[in-house]
This record gives sequence, C-alpha cells and structure tokens, in this order.
Amino acid sequence: MANTKELTDITREKLDGFRGKMKKFGVDVPEGDDVEIKAPMGVKMRARYDQAAQTLMLEILDKPIFVPEAQIWSIVEGGI
Repeated sequence: MANTKELTDITREKLDGFRGKMKKFGVDVPEGDDVEIKAPMGVKMRARYDQAAQTLMLEILDKPIFVPEAQIWSIVEGGI
C-alpha cells in the first residue's frame, strides 16, 4: 500500500467538511493548505491542498508498526 494518496475533485467545501469529519475520529486537521496532521496512536501525516487543481495530496509521515496503512486510508476516505 502506498504511503501517499492524491484525492481529486476536492473543493474548498469538501476540504472543510473533511476537517469536521476527522474531528470525530480525534484527528485535528489544522487550517491551511500545507499542514502536518497529528492523529491518535502516533500517526503523523502531511496534507497539501491545491485549490486551483482541486487536489488533496496526503502523505503518511510516521505511524506505529501495528497500525496498517489500509486502516489509515480507510478513515481518510470515510472523511471525504
């Protein structure tokens, strides 16, 4: 499984909705278009939003060995 994903057709409204949904999982996505996300259990990600291209690039920077990448991506995709 890749440690990066590019999501397309992401409007500013979808990005704001994503931030709200992630809070339900205990994940605070800071304001801004290029941010580091610190999630529970030591998961760290980077999110870069390109409004003109309507893309959101997500990268897993660090995670514990016992947390599968598939689980992280499942939560992210549920938030979009």
